[in-house]
Amino acid sequence: MRKFAVLSILVLAILSLADAQTFSFQSDRMPVVELNGKFRFHTGDNPAWAQPGFNDSVWKLLRSDEPWSVQGYKDYSGMAWYRFQVILPAQHPPLALYIPELLTSYQVYANGRLIGQFGGMPPRAKADFPRAQGLPIPNGLLISGQPLTLAIRVWHWPYWAMSLGGGPQQGDAIQIGASTALHAPLELRSLEKFRDAAAQGVLVLIEVLAGLAGIALFLLGPGEREYLWFGAFELLTAFNSAFVAWQLPVRLMSNFALQGCATLLAQLCLLAFLFILLRQRRGWLYWIALGSVMITALAWLLGNLQWISFSSWFAAIAVAFLPFFACVLILLVSGARRGNTDARLLLLPFGLDCAAIYVGAAFSTLYWSGATLPAWLSAANTRFNTLATRPFPFSASNAADFLFQLGLLAVLLLRFARTRRDEQRLANEMEAARAVQQVLVPEEIPHIPGLAIDCVYKSASEVGGDFFQVIELPNGGMLAAIGDVSGKGMPAAMTVSLLVGALRTLAHYTQRPAEILAAMNQRMLGRSGGGFTTCLVLRIEAGGALTLANAGHLSPYRNGEEIPLDAGLPLGIAPATTYSESTLRLQPGDTLTFLSDGVVEARNATGELFGFERTRAISMQSAEQIAQAAQAHGQQDDITVLTLQFAPAEVLHV
Repeated sequence: MRKFAVLSILVLAILSLADAQTFSFQSDRMPVVELNGKFRFHTGDNPAWAQPGFNDSVWKLLRSDEPWSVQGYKDYSGMAWYRFQVILPAQHPPLALYIPELLTSYQVYANGRLIGQFGGMPPRAKADFPRAQGLPIPNGLLISGQPLTLAIRVWHWPYWAMSLGGGPQQGDAIQIGASTALHAPLELRSLEKFRDAAAQGVLVLIEVLAGLAGIALFLLGPGEREYLWFGAFELLTAFNSAFVAWQLPVRLMSNFALQGCATLLAQLCLLAFLFILLRQRRGWLYWIALGSVMITALAWLLGNLQWISFSSWFAAIAVAFLPFFACVLILLVSGARRGNTDARLLLLPFGLDCAAIYVGAAFSTLYWSGATLPAWLSAANTRFNTLATRPFPFSASNAADFLFQLGLLAVLLLRFARTRRDEQRLANEMEAARAVQQVLVPEEIPHIPGLAIDCVYKSASEVGGDFFQVIELPNGGMLAAIGDVSGKGMPAAMTVSLLVGALRTLAHYTQRPAEILAAMNQRMLGRSGGGFTTCLVLRIEAGGALTLANAGHLSPYRNGEEIPLDAGLPLGIAPATTYSESTLRLQPGDTLTFLSDGVVEARNATGELFGFERTRAISMQSAEQIAQAAQAHGQQDDITVLTLQFAPAEVLHV
């Protein structure tokens, strides 16, 4: 207690007008005192001005809690000095200075000795975001009963000079006191800044979570690129918001450059996201918006190079970005009028966000231009920047950003729900198609005397379009068909079911391949949905007579050689199509190979096709070996292979 009772410090006393820069703490004792009187002030720069013996009586007196711009030095930039003296009591604890946010960079001298610095001073001058700091005063400089001369050498950034005065700022004074007690104002200032940035911090958290969710959804479904653009937009926005909220420790102009890059890239991602989301072609709206972003980048560069004033910088960016926001609004309005739910959800939040951006830009331009606002406009600016103070201060811009984030998240959730619903419906359709295909692709081949039959079917997807059927005839022969329906999934499965049903029905009335194809062609008219169907039908009689008719399918192989056939038109193209028949007689031991184009069109990583030569070379192998060879080369389509060996002397069945 006694130690704190001896704290020296401190009620401020101004001894006289001539000595207004001297502060005495001998009368009363307080742990911390604000030096909110007047300091000696002089423009220019001279190292001798830091020395305690220097006579500063001819220097002007300026208030210690206001910038020099409001005290007769408007628009002044460059170097300037403040000097004042502090008379300490006989006994005192270790002391320190609390230096508030001075503009722009500065050095602090005590009795001619440098005790602290902020920012970069000439010749390596640089501007940083101002911040408060505590500077301990070395004990060797504190002599009881003798004044302590303090000098502050300030460099003010010319780029700020037209809008902000240098030195101390309004409402925050330098303090001196016990080192332990000065933690309180520093912590208080830190808490104030944290509370002021709380709204922006909440937005950063929301944007990061939304961005990660978008990237995760894209990784789960790489084909849905809108999630990638959404995630990139949110993460870039979060990056930019973090700079605004916490003034990350980089140089001021580097900060502005990073903010500019993040902002411009975020808007490009937003543009790509909206055009994909609303299924819009890249027409004139897209290119005007893209051009607006490019012009904004140029305006940002001009400001970053300090070629235009701060106020002109804000105005140039606002004007350059206007076409972008206008195009996005037109895009959303157009989508909303078409009944697009996503556009309707985003229209109002985005419109409010645009309004907040441009109202804020207008106030910022006026502020940085140094204009004096009328009372009503100043009150409106205050209300705009502090819409509410509970639970923490937030501005109209914060509220608009938050609403826009809610709109984006609502769109994301609805989009995900729709995608899941579509995936479930597709899964149900695929399951139904698989069930149909399992019925239509025979699991067992009928036992036909005199024929050894081998078949393999390998789909390129869950449900393919290839089909084959083997039907035993009453006279001991066989009727078979192999074909390929363009397309996949349920439509292809339903087409196959129609063809197989027609084939089995027709087999009761005729066994002539040409007549069967002609009848199937009539069934397929108007049902191809823009696609086509190839089919080859063959009949083998017990004695070895072979009859074939072809509707655009690959010709089969006999003993490794292709059988020349009239290709014919695929099914369902022309109503009056007729098909010719080819006949030949099989000899004991002859092998026939029928296959779909999935074998010939197998393609490897370099784009090389399996081709007809390779197919002919392996056509004498088993169906499984042929299918595996095509798969190993690179399967692109369904593969169906059917082999028949004529063996009248013995009955073989595979």
